[in-house]
Amino acid sequence: MSNSDFISPAQHEQQEVLFDSGGTCDCYRLVKDNRVYCVKRPKKDMRSSEAYMSLFRKEFELGIELEHPNIVRYFAYDEDEQGPFIRMDYIDGDSLDAFVAQHPDYFKDKGHRKQFCDELFSALSYLHDKKMLHLDLKPSNILITNKGHHVKLIDLGFGWSESYLHDLGFTRDYCAPEQQTAETELFGPATDIYALGKILQHYGLAKDSVTQHCLKEDPRARYQSVDALRKAMQRSEMIGIVSRIGIGLVAALLIGAIVWLVGFREDPLPPRPPAPEGAINGLFTINEAGDQVYFSKGNLQYKPYINTWRFAENQFDYVGGGNANVHHGDLYRAWLDMFSWSSNGRPHGSVNYQPWCYSAEDVINDTTSQYSAYGIDTCDLCDFDGQADWGYNAISNGGNEEGLWRTLTRDEWMYILYTRNTASGIRFVKANVQSVNGLLLLPDDWDDKAYHLSDVNNDDAHYLSNTIPFSYWEKKVEVRGAVFLPAAGIRDVCTVGLVGINGYYWSATHFGTMRAKGIYFSNSDFNPEAPTSKYCARSVRLVRDK
Repeated sequence: MSNSDFISPAQHEQQEVLFDSGGTCDCYRLVKDNRVYCVKRPKKDMRSSEAYMSLFRKEFELGIELEHPNIVRYFAYDEDEQGPFIRMDYIDGDSLDAFVAQHPDYFKDKGHRKQFCDELFSALSYLHDKKMLHLDLKPSNILITNKGHHVKLIDLGFGWSESYLHDLGFTRDYCAPEQQTAETELFGPATDIYALGKILQHYGLAKDSVTQHCLKEDPRARYQSVDALRKAMQRSEMIGIVSRIGIGLVAALLIGAIVWLVGFREDPLPPRPPAPEGAINGLFTINEAGDQVYFSKGNLQYKPYINTWRFAENQFDYVGGGNANVHHGDLYRAWLDMFSWSSNGRPHGSVNYQPWCYSAEDVINDTTSQYSAYGIDTCDLCDFDGQADWGYNAISNGGNEEGLWRTLTRDEWMYILYTRNTASGIRFVKANVQSVNGLLLLPDDWDDKAYHLSDVNNDDAHYLSNTIPFSYWEKKVEVRGAVFLPAAGIRDVCTVGLVGINGYYWSATHFGTMRAKGIYFSNSDFNPEAPTSKYCARSVRLVRDK
């Protein structure tokens, strides 16, 4: 195997270093009891590294638990006078990058592409089902056998399971953003899917729309499982087939088949006027006068490093805690999505957008101007024209003009949640969308026949009373104007908590100099006018008047 740790020289009855593989290990080809093995041994200078030897031992302890045709088999961990070694399957083949270099046209064949993807996906899905992550997926860790060109996944040194939660490592060209920033609370199958998307993209194995979804910065916006990625690739392939055969003919055949099998055809979506830029196309009545608003397509986010406000790319996206809101001197390089009630006053001289304060006492005693609307000595946003309205700011993907968006008042939130009439009678439900908990708001013209929802208008409902897969969310729920508020947690002074569990959203209503109101919801509770100190940081969802 050229350019790989696993090499194929003539047979030897004893272990012998046959090639200086470089890197961290030497690999041997061992013939024992009429069977060929690979023996992997740390290089001499690596044996003194306690951290590396811990990874080496971990690789074996993870690998010995696995038995899959597309993952290298591990047999034994032993030690002799030269130190520890691992004995595993010998793979007669090459790494993916070396194989493609030798066979540059290999993936032009549809059958070859399918076999490779099926086998790699099967191996990775098996790992995830075993509650393990690979975390170092890259071409050099994927072997292609000489006979049959089958996939063999190798190198679990940086792998993860519930038993190993602290060893971090990655290959920069393929690792997910959360690996680079060590946000371990975000690690999951989507972390491996990021690297898988890089591989699919590099070798042209999936359409751009699919790979770009794998490569979303926020892991919660990626495919959440290998199976979801597989289905997305199948859908994109079907679209390609349809375009080649002829959309009209295929559509007629599909409709006929559906009518024959099911006996009915779903009514087409009713025509809707186009929504403003950055808005969901559903309308929500906010008062007895019948005024209506559009909601923004995602939570508000801000990046101080580039002084840019935007809406999240998806309604279920949120940054939450961890690295995104960590203070690095005077620079904030990540997107922020939790803001204090008075951190919006940019046109009035405020320059502080930190989503926390040094201490509650600092704010109460006015010893800092961190949350002042004017950057001076007050936290009361009712002075003159100061108000809790992030619509002061131009939103880059929402029209990019000041004053287009605003924050709902407490009374408007109450009307949306408890008073307005809707076509279906449903105003809100608790839901889990794309594995994210949150509150789902239904527009005035919501038709319950489009997608059946359970436990409606119920403050005490559980998130899992409505579990909505992404395919249904995209095609049956969001497209009909539904708004989803993710349970992104809260920051109280310098502590982030309840991320992914509870939702906290500001209103434009305050009382006194230090308190403001907003929505709070959890798995079994709901308060649409929860009082919170202004120095706490909550999520913000803006609206635009019709």
